[in-house]
Amino acid sequence: MEYLSESRRSDKTLPNEPLIISMKDIMQMHRQNEMDAAECRAVTASSDRGESYFADDGRPGEDKVNPQLAMYKEILYRDRKTAGFMMPYPHGLVISQGERNSYYRGENQIFSKSQPSLYRSLDKFTSQEDKELYRFIANMRIAEFRIFLCRLEIVQYWLDCYGSVLFEPLAQHYGLETEWLDITSDFDVALFFATCKWKDGKWSPLDEKDIRKHPMGVIFHIPQWKAQYSMLLSGSEVSGMENEVILNNAILPIGYQPLMRCHSQYAYGIHMEVPFPLQDDLEFEKLHFYHSVELSQKVFDMMDGGRKIYPQEGQEEFMDTIEKIKHATCFSEEAFEYVFNDKNTTKLSKDEIIEQLKCRQVLGVPVEITGNQHPFKVTRAQIRRWNKEHAGFSIQKTYRINLHYRDVRYPSVSTKSEEIS
Repeated sequence: MEYLSESRRSDKTLPNEPLIISMKDIMQMHRQNEMDAAECRAVTASSDRGESYFADDGRPGEDKVNPQLAMYKEILYRDRKTAGFMMPYPHGLVISQGERNSYYRGENQIFSKSQPSLYRSLDKFTSQEDKELYRFIANMRIAEFRIFLCRLEIVQYWLDCYGSVLFEPLAQHYGLETEWLDITSDFDVALFFATCKWKDGKWSPLDEKDIRKHPMGVIFHIPQWKAQYSMLLSGSEVSGMENEVILNNAILPIGYQPLMRCHSQYAYGIHMEVPFPLQDDLEFEKLHFYHSVELSQKVFDMMDGGRKIYPQEGQEEFMDTIEKIKHATCFSEEAFEYVFNDKNTTKLSKDEIIEQLKCRQVLGVPVEITGNQHPFKVTRAQIRRWNKEHAGFSIQKTYRINLHYRDVRYPSVSTKSEEIS
């Protein structure tokens, strides 16, 4: 779907002012979303049948196939629209869902900054040392989440057979603070987050009191073609400007993962190594709309009270464990070493960090490294029960997809000795 905002300025940038949209606009985006989903299903079915744009499709007047055009259509269209397509990205090997024609983020009130949860916490600190220490703690929580998930056979099986497990985006979806910001390609998912609330451990529609307090919701929107074009330019120098770079919020797919929450939400993510709120990103249009009890209830019912995007995935008995990890103040040596070696932004030694964790108390209490002890306790019986329930897991059967990949073959190059012989 193209931008809804007013026509572009002469400098070809979007107006950054919010656009007030109507119920008619919302219904238009909902219908377009359904059309996009149908298109992806059709392309996926075609790929499952083994069809290709290299073959003559039988249209009148098209006796021959242009191989270059066919390749473009295969790579730029079929691969992206096919659910189950395996593709390497900077953050890992992803089994992607069919890519729809837009990306969205929904929020049920107007915030000054839409940025990852980690940066919202870091903004509370004025000291750079405290910021770095808090980031270190947040990364240790992610590391413990990773250690916990790796105890599950399905995660190990996925790593062996299906590519990457995206631990940080998964951690974000389970409420841990990360550098990732959630984006979706499903408008209905974004609309749910923009019109419903999480309270007392459950989702519910907005009521009159909520609406009086925050009368407007927000949907950030960027067309798929624009997001892909911007990602190609990410980091390139601006012509004629020394030491200036284009700042882009590159949108990356999360796709299918061992846990179902991500793919149920048609999850994508923006990894912000440097905070760049969507309010400042001129590539996103900011669509504001007035809340109503009727709209909120309608969306709540359409998404089955949130169950369509928060499926029952057998993880419920471990939610207490994840909650403990989210608020942990004691960490294992394994988590500490992982963060120190791979995620450390401080210039301190190990001993200095351990001392700072105890003394600075950025969490209000000392943070300790406790050898082999993890901040979570999971019994062997719990692990066995989980593994038994997921024994014989098959991504094809569980997610009802076929796996696809494009086999790239390079022409052989003869060596000088081969030519002589």
